[in-house]
Amino acid sequence: EEGFKRYLGVKHAISFNSGRTALMAILAALQEGQPGSVALAKEDEVLLQAFTSNAVPNPILWQRLNPIYVDCDEKTFNIDIEDLRKKITPKTRAIIVQHTFGLAAELDEILEICRQNNLILIEDCAHSLGAEYQGKKTGAFGRASFFSFGRDKVISSVYGGMAATNDEELAEKIRDYQEKI
Repeated sequence: EEGFKRYLGVKHAISFNSGRTALMAILAALQEGQPGSVALAKEDEVLLQAFTSNAVPNPILWQRLNPIYVDCDEKTFNIDIEDLRKKITPKTRAIIVQHTFGLAAELDEILEICRQNNLILIEDCAHSLGAEYQGKKTGAFGRASFFSFGRDKVISSVYGGMAATNDEELAEKIRDYQEKI
């Protein structure tokens, strides 16, 4: 955890048995809410790109949230920015952005969309460990990010995952989740 947070350039890295569990911990921690920040509530919408694995929508469903699929850019397979804008509704609270095949998503535009709509950005870095966007590692831009170390990932430990964040209170809640499982 210490080495990973230093490598990524974030304040907190919390290890799990899988990236899927790391995402579950992030979503559960975000449902607890924090004073003055956006929180997730049951039935809120979480936007995610359509080109993903079941490891992403399943934790969303397990937390009683609604996954809303966003089309992909046909050149990068990352989230399509125009379709993302169209899919935002009053029930949208978060966006999970996958950095597909190690190609960083258009984070400047996505961060601006999140700012304009008061949305939480969660980065899916399951396939982008080591990737950078404008000189900064993917996983260091959103409110939280998650990584996977499964058999088909950049670094394989057969199983394993990591949640990362710069948010002190969120990190504490994610660590509480880690200790309970």
